[in-house]
Amino acid sequence: MEKENHYYYLLREHLNKLPIGYPKTESGVEIRILKYLFTIEEAKIALCLSLGNASIKKVKKRLKNKFDIDISEEKLSVSLDKMFMSGSISRSSKEPFEYSNAMLAIGMFENQLGHLSKEFIEMMHQYFDEGFGDEFFKSSLPQLRASPHMKAIVPEYNIDTYDNMREIVKNTNKTIQVANCVCKEGEALLGNPCKQTKNIEVCLMFDATSYLARNQARSISKKECLSILDRAEKEGLVLQPGNSLQPFCICLCCGCCCGVLTTAKKYSKPAELIAHNFYAQVDSKLCDGCSICYKRCQMDAISIEDKKAIVDLDRCIGCGLCVTTCKQLALKLIEKKKKTVPPKNAVLLYLSILNEKAGKVKKMSNMLKLLMGKQL
Repeated sequence: MEKENHYYYLLREHLNKLPIGYPKTESGVEIRILKYLFTIEEAKIALCLSLGNASIKKVKKRLKNKFDIDISEEKLSVSLDKMFMSGSISRSSKEPFEYSNAMLAIGMFENQLGHLSKEFIEMMHQYFDEGFGDEFFKSSLPQLRASPHMKAIVPEYNIDTYDNMREIVKNTNKTIQVANCVCKEGEALLGNPCKQTKNIEVCLMFDATSYLARNQARSISKKECLSILDRAEKEGLVLQPGNSLQPFCICLCCGCCCGVLTTAKKYSKPAELIAHNFYAQVDSKLCDGCSICYKRCQMDAISIEDKKAIVDLDRCIGCGLCVTTCKQLALKLIEKKKKTVPPKNAVLLYLSILNEKAGKVKKMSNMLKLLMGKQL
């Protein structure tokens, strides 16, 4: 058993070098997850991949050098595609395909969409609690950000495009896809269906070729996408786009299912963990304590005291859900004085996270290795 686990231990350390790492726990739940996702032979292949894409020929050479495994390119291609289809690794969008490691989240976890099991979800919950949650929120640059619903924005604000999801959808030249929310699917397996919406097809993506290849998503028009955003506001879902000027996704999240929000809520100051540029403010003179905002808040940031709403700024992420249904107009979003501007794209986002993790000394080295498709 120890000899068998050896390759999973190596893979754990290998994946821990990615922007969002894969830390060790006392219980070893992270090893059980790897065994669930990879056979021993697949673990060896994954050990020959990196954050940057690698050709089949390059992976074949690494297998020979690392493990003295001599395999034909045809057979290796079959194994790599099988691993991609099962969601344990990533693949380039165009042929000839190249392959890379996937992080656990956002990555391998989301890639299990459509073939989740109760066992896997329970392991993920345990791992988030025992170590991965701290790893996920360690970087000052989170993978997702919170953007406000436009109905909550007053006209005098000249909101930046990166915080205006409707404008991003209207102006994108990319294809748009929608998929079921993996978090909502997972919670339903545990007997905890979403309390906010019955429609779990709420994950919006741009040029999601991997999801299409796995039949996990469908392409939609801009009109349908905007309609889904409207429904999200009505049903009380938080907008969480990828944290870049050109987001790769827009997650529509709730505080009962979303792994990001439910984990963040366990911390004393979740507002520090989620990038956002607005916060809610109450005019106590107008507030009548109706408590609609209390029920709408997905971060437990609002309480009612003496028939007045109070916003806890340590928990508020400026989503605007409380504002859009306030009949007394007692709530409004206030723009933060210091804005957080996201990186240009996902590549720069993850490179920035990696550089922060590795330190300045390794920054240029990491950039060169990624550009050349080498292993970190």
